[in-house]
Amino acid sequence: MADTIKGKLQEAGNAIAETATKVGNRVSENATEAKDWVKNKLNKAENKADEAAEEAKNAAEVAEKEAKAKADGCDCN
Repeated sequence: MADTIKGKLQEAGNAIAETATKVGNRVSENATEAKDWVKNKLNKAENKADEAAEEAKNAAEVAEKEAKAKADGCDCN
């Protein structure tokens, strides 16, 4: 424990700096967690969009084949 005002101020400054470092580290950790959460949600959304696009493509191909089969089987002269 410091006996002089200068020593007490140095201790207080060190304590403030240490606390600020801890706060900065915690903020950084939370920012990283938030970034990872957003990245995960974005990946899930991209996967769902890709699946929906694939399903739509498949449905369009089936509809095209069915339309062609109807047209080929039709005796519309």
